Amino acid sequence: MRQSYLLFLSIMLFLLIGCNDNDTSYPASDMPEITVERNELYSVPNRKFTIKANLKDDLGLKSLRIYIPELYLDKEILFPTDELLTEYKLEYQFLAPADTKETETYKVNLTLTDVSENSVSKELNLKLDGDFNAPALSNIKPINGSVIFMADDMKVNVAFNVTDVTGIDSVLVYNKELGINEKIKVGGGNTYSFAKTYPVPAELKSYDIAVTTVDNFVEPNRGKTTIKFSVSEGLTEMFLADVSKDTDLTADVFGVPMYFHTLADGVFTFKYYADSDNKEIYFLGQEASFEPHCFGAIADGKLENSDTAPAVVLPTKGYYLITVDPAALTYTATPYTPESVIHTPGNITICGSGFVGAGWDSANTDFLVSANPENPYQLYRASMPLNGTDLSMTISAPGWTNPWWRLETEK
Repeated sequence: MRQSYLLFLSIMLFLLIGCNDNDTSYPASDMPEITVERNELYSVPNRKFTIKANLKDDLGLKSLRIYIPELYLDKEILFPTDELLTEYKLEYQFLAPADTKETETYKVNLTLTDVSENSVSKELNLKLDGDFNAPALSNIKPINGSVIFMADDMKVNVAFNVTDVTGIDSVLVYNKELGINEKIKVGGGNTYSFAKTYPVPAELKSYDIAVTTVDNFVEPNRGKTTIKFSVSEGLTEMFLADVSKDTDLTADVFGVPMYFHTLADGVFTFKYYADSDNKEIYFLGQEASFEPHCFGAIADGKLENSDTAPAVVLPTKGYYLITVDPAALTYTATPYTPESVIHTPGNITICGSGFVGAGWDSANTDFLVSANPENPYQLYRASMPLNGTDLSMTISAPGWTNPWWRLETEK
């Protein structure tokens, strides 16, 4: 009887343990699958890359391990087991460390396991010499924002150069109103030049020409540039430049060239300080180029609209009131003395960011300004070393009281 009782207890204990066992067993199944678009991934140091793959299993996915030992990546993704997943689209991002080398290839190891404990592995190559920049355009014509003067037979010359390190696949140039629809298959060259002339209707209107470039990288980079120009009976803005090259027009942090002061009846007026005798200046119809409208002097008071025109020469150092009539091709340059009171700067200082020792304390004395010894109407500081490409600053009195001037960074 005692033996029968012990046997009964053993059977019940076995059944109890068996009924409380939470381990789920799954039947045999086929091997899981890892499918990728390509076996090579690209990035550059300090840039994220994405591992993309389609994962499949006929019964259910259990886990995926992503392993790149050189980059200290060992990631395991666990899939839910309450409702089994038979498909999963992987898009996993990881930052390539800044200290990795562009010349090396790293192995990306993927191991996929299903709920039946079947495992499959796949190895991808990660290269850190990728190209993620769209093809670059240069020498673009017409100059963005330029003006074509109204005429019966108008044409616009569209031209530009394209460069790309991995090669250029195609270039598209489009404007519906002008009938422009160019589709050029470049074929992989690293450089390409485009130049073509199109008729322009004789009407006052603005146009945007879209230039789209596509490179040859495995994940193609696309760039789009819009070239704007307008047809007008005359200029609506004008600039004074005291440099002689296109590259100098954007080289100064405070801006070159100078914008006009007033416009009345088609005549532009400038107030300009020539800082030396025989100062050479030009009048431009656009801000960043000497084309298409550059006005220089062919005689005293007479202008020529040409990028080869000689400079207007201001004979003596000092202030000039200058008028320019681009339609009549005439100008005047009259010396004058400013009517404003000469300001004694006292403790006026420079505050801001983008220069060595910068800060926003209006009471600081590290960047005091003084009157220019050669021109009492100008505030002056001999040295202010920049430490970046962006500059924001104020010229202020202590406590931000008057007078003050502000220069803001243009984004």
